[in-house]
Amino acid sequence: MLQKYKIAIVLLLSLAGANAQEKQNKFKESFKASLVVTSDFSYEFNSESLQKSEIIFKPEFSYRLNRKSKFVLKGQLYTELNDNLEAGVPKENTVSNMSKRLFIGDRTNLELREFYFYTSIKNILRLTIGKQQIVWGETDGLKLLDVVNPQNFREFILDDFEDSRIPLWSLKAEFDIKTIGVQFVWIPDNTYHITQDFDAPFFTKSLFQTPPEGVSAVFNKTLKPNRFIADSDIGLKLSTFTKGWDLSLNYFYYYDDLPVFYSQLNISETNSPFIEINPKFERQHLIGGTFNKVIGSSTFRGEVAYIFNQNLSSTNSNASRGIETSNVFKSAIGIDYIKGENIISAQLFSDIITDDISPYNRDKFETNTSLKISREMMNDNLTAEVLWVHNANHGDGYVKPQVSYWINTNTQLFLGSSIFYGNETQLFGQFKDKSRISLGMRWGI
Repeated sequence: MLQKYKIAIVLLLSLAGANAQEKQNKFKESFKASLVVTSDFSYEFNSESLQKSEIIFKPEFSYRLNRKSKFVLKGQLYTELNDNLEAGVPKENTVSNMSKRLFIGDRTNLELREFYFYTSIKNILRLTIGKQQIVWGETDGLKLLDVVNPQNFREFILDDFEDSRIPLWSLKAEFDIKTIGVQFVWIPDNTYHITQDFDAPFFTKSLFQTPPEGVSAVFNKTLKPNRFIADSDIGLKLSTFTKGWDLSLNYFYYYDDLPVFYSQLNISETNSPFIEINPKFERQHLIGGTFNKVIGSSTFRGEVAYIFNQNLSSTNSNASRGIETSNVFKSAIGIDYIKGENIISAQLFSDIITDDISPYNRDKFETNTSLKISREMMNDNLTAEVLWVHNANHGDGYVKPQVSYWINTNTQLFLGSSIFYGNETQLFGQFKDKSRISLGMRWGI
């Protein structure tokens, strides 16, 4: 009898061990983790000093509940050794409380980049709920339709789009109606562009009119939306594939991520004139779309966007509080040519103010061009590329060459430069003293 009990106990322990091993194997199959570490050191030619010295840790975790559902978490630990790009602890007045970074001293911050739950319901409805990036549009160098997520302008537009976007707490629902894909987005997160202070390397001074001599300027607190439901952004995207064309139609009801800088001339108690500036975020409607088609070795693509009643700083003395309103039509047409290891991409951007107004520091019809050339060599271990963006109206722009090399499957070295040129009063030319050379490394496991 005792022998039978021993056998039973051994069998139970074996079953328990097998069950525990099965659960452990299932967890290993469902749970994925990775880490990317990036270091980037940039030397500024004009100041002969380091412009940037950053080290970034990017952990990512995912857990698949079943074939249709998973959790994804992406974090970031960011350290800038010389505390230059965002000196001190940024106030982040344009960021909602649920999306703010956690600062550890002046040089280090922790950020929850993405944290969302994805599920597919009966293979009909696909839901992504949580903090995420929602990308519309496919242009290089400049953004047109990619307006769903705001951007951190710590490095103006030099940072990769994925890194510069600020992920938002949002809901994305996707489903199909016959051959049409439908995407609905709801964003209750009241977070907007992070722009830089006056003394930061990439403060965009070209946005502001210089006060007359002897007149000071006073910036009041930015009026920011804060109602969870009423101030939400809503978007709808319809997409389809027909006769070789990928097409989409986009609509977005949102707050512009840059505030409107209302201004007014006042007299102080000491009879001194000053300009009072009251920034305020305003609602906008955008309707647009994308198209692309593969033709032989080339891809022809484009984007269009029509913004209703955009508020623009004006030089018209009769403008209400220094602002005039107009509809704005934007378009981008591009072609990508691939031959062997070579890729050539050219784009033409147009920006048209449709109403008869007097905008500050820009023409009613603006044209930008971009050219990107890349080549892979040494069994794709070495990549050389250059991006050139140029404004045809004002003759300013920037050139961004880069060479990257994979030492092994986990480690990549890169050497690049960012060179601005043009009149210092213009969008790109204002940073001609910020041209730099960069050396960095990416390592992942």
